Amino acid sequence: MGDLMPKQLKNIYAYWMVIPCFVIYGLFFLLPSMMGFGFSFLNIRNFEFSAASFAGLQNYINVFTDSYLNIAIKNSFIFAFVTTALKVVFGMLLAVFLNNKLRTTNFLRTVFFLPAVLSSVAVGIIFTAIMHPTRGIMNVFLDTIGLDVFAQHWLTNPQIAIFSVAFIEVWKWTGFTMVILLAGLQTIPESYYEAAEIDGATAWMKFKYVTFPLIMPAFTNAMVVNLIGGLKAFDIVQSVTQGGPGSATEVFGTLVYKSFGSGRYGEGSAASIILCIVVLLVVLPVYKFLSTKEVEM
Repeated sequence: MGDLMPKQLKNIYAYWMVIPCFVIYGLFFLLPSMMGFGFSFLNIRNFEFSAASFAGLQNYINVFTDSYLNIAIKNSFIFAFVTTALKVVFGMLLAVFLNNKLRTTNFLRTVFFLPAVLSSVAVGIIFTAIMHPTRGIMNVFLDTIGLDVFAQHWLTNPQIAIFSVAFIEVWKWTGFTMVILLAGLQTIPESYYEAAEIDGATAWMKFKYVTFPLIMPAFTNAMVVNLIGGLKAFDIVQSVTQGGPGSATEVFGTLVYKSFGSGRYGEGSAASIILCIVVLLVVLPVYKFLSTKEVEM
């Protein structure tokens, strides 16, 4: 009986610790989500909740008939897939490199991760100056080294603006992806590599048959997190181009913002619900596919 008491007390303590978690989760996630879903069926303008009226599916119809919707969806998918691919590739290269024991390893890890903690608005303002068509550092540098032929109107040319903004997103979050993958790399026992060396494996073979299969859980997390972030993109786009020039960088997040910004709260809520569904439809199959490739150590 004496041996059972500590275990029982631990269980009671665990239950009491779970209750506050559920309360916080309910107050700050479930309740707002349910309210947002309810608002999507109401006609609410300028915080006049007392004058709200039932709109049925009209808010959803307004979103689907928005003239910018197709452009926003296309740009959101371009932005999400381009940034996810580049962040994962560059993050993997940095993680593999910084997994080695170098004198400057900790310093370099900090340097590459630092952009992730910077304000998106500050990053947007800085890169708006860097990519200015005439006075920006990027074009001035290209002109100085004789490569002015590559100088572009990075943020004002509708053909490349979405890719320029995607580059800023990649710069900011590659270090964060590196940390996720680096955590996965550090869980791999050194004995696996020693066995591969005995078998005569090259560096590429060790990566292909040892490293990559064993970091699949971290790789899956990196892919899912970046896909979600890409599809929900807003802060970088809004701070750099506000969806312009014209609608060249309009994404779903800026559509939602404009709905709320113009006082159409029901329509903004409907757009948010649609965005949530789109993210789930894209991310869940990707997660399911990648999770089947994971192996156990």
